[in-house]
This record gives sequence, structure tokens and C-alpha cells, in this order.
Amino acid sequence: MLEVRIIMNSVMEEILAFKCCNLPNQNLEMHVNNLGDQPITVPGRFDLENEKGTLECSHLFPPWGQTIQPGTGVAFYCSMDESEWEQYQTLTIFDDEGGIYSFSTKEITEYQTSSDCVES
Repeated sequence: MLEVRIIMNSVMEEILAFKCCNLPNQNLEMHVNNLGDQPITVPGRFDLENEKGTLECSHLFPPWGQTIQPGTGVAFYCSMDESEWEQYQTLTIFDDEGGIYSFSTKEITEYQTSSDCVES
């Protein structure tokens, strides 16, 4: 069983642009947690669905599959316009054994603003 959380306008955007291969505009952060008791490998892609159809998002960083051990999680990042994101109702991710995991985008998404950042 997987749990997914989306952070739109993630503060990681600036960190990835600065530190990681100059990856600009990585404003969507996706956390995938393994709640099961077996490792699960998740590829670097997901689908967004609405009543009009499906949008395949295969532009995640990292682009390769990540194996998630039980009780742990991984993060993926991508560029996604907030207004485009809001057009979709379902996010579906897959595992390397054919498992399909669908989530309501409204239930798994939190939005960050610059006021969410705390300076020390």
C-alpha cells in the first residue's frame, strides 16, 4: 500500500535549481511512502486524469524507478503549472509489478507560499 502527498510550489524548487544539475521550475514535489511490508519500486512517472482524459507525466526527477523499503518514502519533483494541476481530479502511480495506485488530487495536495518559509 502506498501513500502519496503532493506539495505544490515546493520550497525545493530553488534548492534543486541551485544544487542539482541546474533543474529549473521543479515546483511540484511528490512524496511516495510505502505503508506495506514489502519493497515497492515506483518508476519516475504518474498519470493525471479528469473527465476529458489522461495526461501522462513522465518528466519527473529522478527519471528512474526508486525502490521504497517498507516504512520509508521517496520524493520525485517536476514542473507543473498550478492552474493545469487543478484541472485534474485523480493522480495514478504504478509499481514495477503492475500495481496501480490512484489518489484524489484534492485530498493529497497542499500548497506552499513564500510565507510558509521560516527564516532563522
